Amino acid sequence: MNPRWGVIVAEVPDALADELAYVLGRDGLGVELEPAAAATTRLKVYWAQALSRPLPVDAAAEALRAFGLDPAACALRSEAVEDGRWVERYQATLKPLPLGERFVVVPGDTWPQATTRRIVRVVPGMAFGTGEHATTRQCAASLERLVRPGSFWLDLGTGSGILAMIAKLCGAARVLAVDVDPASIEVAREGFEANGLVEGIEAREGSIEGLEGSGFDGVAANIFSSFFLRHAAGVAASLRPGGVLVAAGFLTDDLPEIREAFADAGLRVRATGAEGPWALVEAERV
Repeated sequence: MNPRWGVIVAEVPDALADELAYVLGRDGLGVELEPAAAATTRLKVYWAQALSRPLPVDAAAEALRAFGLDPAACALRSEAVEDGRWVERYQATLKPLPLGERFVVVPGDTWPQATTRRIVRVVPGMAFGTGEHATTRQCAASLERLVRPGSFWLDLGTGSGILAMIAKLCGAARVLAVDVDPASIEVAREGFEANGLVEGIEAREGSIEGLEGSGFDGVAANIFSSFFLRHAAGVAASLRPGGVLVAAGFLTDDLPEIREAFADAGLRVRATGAEGPWALVEAERV
């Protein structure tokens, strides 16, 4: 009988553990970090296991390589997990979370106490797409300020689709949400439907390739530093002149490289922010 749950495990450098936890775990059910060998952290990302959708070990290997790590040296592997109702217990701990000034993120069918905030429902267990992570909170706050009525936005690396939904609810006329993971697209579509967002918002598999010249008024990209270093020019080319980029998913230590890559791509940094070690950049296509 196929196990219901699985875990992807990797031994990673302590200095990269937080960022890799975000990158590898953003679409999983949950993440654990525990000490391993000297200066090393054991990263565990939990997933629903299904015969039709194996654990995304290949995607994890690609992400490790993007950070300059050898998957074999990181002992990258997948393991079955005993059920033990751990998923139900984990999901039961999820609570409504305020996001920005206007929204509250609610997992599944739970209902928050009386609130004047707009409720945004997400699939339970999407730990890095529910507002629990600093980068999601930072991006949502920027979108509240930057999205203009009638505008056209791209949510690049949409995950659970939460930033696409925030953009739409802030007044965007059209929002395109893309992700390289087909499972994320399924989750995003489910979220759109659960929130009654059925017009002017679309989720499809893909990345920045092929979107150059789209003329977006804004792009929200909560990804990781190596993506921006490789694809800053493509992101810039997808924006109209004067269009804005909300970029997050990287550490404050990465800001000098990010600034340089954006400048080379014709993106002028307008503002930066930080929450703990996590940075955010707002830039404009010149």
